[in-house]
Amino acid sequence: MATETRRPAFEGVTDVVVSERLFATADGLGLSLTRFHRADCGDVVLLVHGLAGSREMFTRTGRPNLVSALLEAGFTDVWTLDHRMSSRLPYAAEDHCFTLDDVAAYDHPAALECLREAVGDRRVHVVAHCLGSVTFLTSLFAGLADGVASVVSNSVSLHPRLSRRARARLRFSPALAPQIMGMAGPAPHATRAVRTGGGGYGRHIRRMATAERIVKWDEQDARLPDALTGLEDVRTPVLLLAGSENRVFTDSNIVTYRELERAAPGRHALRVLPGYGHADPFIGRNAHLEVFPHIVDFLHEKAV
Repeated sequence: MATETRRPAFEGVTDVVVSERLFATADGLGLSLTRFHRADCGDVVLLVHGLAGSREMFTRTGRPNLVSALLEAGFTDVWTLDHRMSSRLPYAAEDHCFTLDDVAAYDHPAALECLREAVGDRRVHVVAHCLGSVTFLTSLFAGLADGVASVVSNSVSLHPRLSRRARARLRFSPALAPQIMGMAGPAPHATRAVRTGGGGYGRHIRRMATAERIVKWDEQDARLPDALTGLEDVRTPVLLLAGSENRVFTDSNIVTYRELERAAPGRHALRVLPGYGHADPFIGRNAHLEVFPHIVDFLHEKAV
């Protein structure tokens, strides 16, 4: 059951009604969806942040942001998800332990269910970044995220390939994962997840980077079927964005595109972004001119 609060304005986004819906995952964690509603429309967009990020990544002030760009492009019902990797949720300062598998198995299915309670059977498109993209694509290709019309994945998805420098830093200090992923500093919850043992983001990312593919933390975990088996069976089209200067996940999304193209020729798309790195496709100075149009065009194409 979700609870909802409303407010008339939100810094960085104008001319919308903003509401927040709180919901619980199957393992009992409280998460948040924020809705930026200008008008009902047939195509709803859900934005998913990365490690130690939050909805603020998509609503930045001082320059055009993705939420505003989508609203102006006719996608007048935009949502953002703060999943358990968020830096703004209350439990960010508490001790706990979870892995990327928990995000894929619990957070994304619950978020989509909560969103569907509000929007019904309208088409839902997802734009995801970093480990939010890894976990959402894992959930999608494992069959746990149903009814998604399209996905835009930035930087990394099914084949995490860390640069040599990032891999070395992660090997010697897993708690630095948020910094390695382009955040200003380590988020308290990411650091403590590593310290409390039994998993943790840094070590799970490192395991994936070693395999150069998504792998489960516990291979006996029955919650997640193998997401890389039967890629051709998932009919949701994916646009993979890859910055040419990505010094974190290098060519990860290029490799994923090749695998998806081999499995389902012509279903998916790739855009290599000249001069862009890991996070700046969303927060870069000229992203609204050089990146957002690729996202908007793809969503318009899949909205038909």
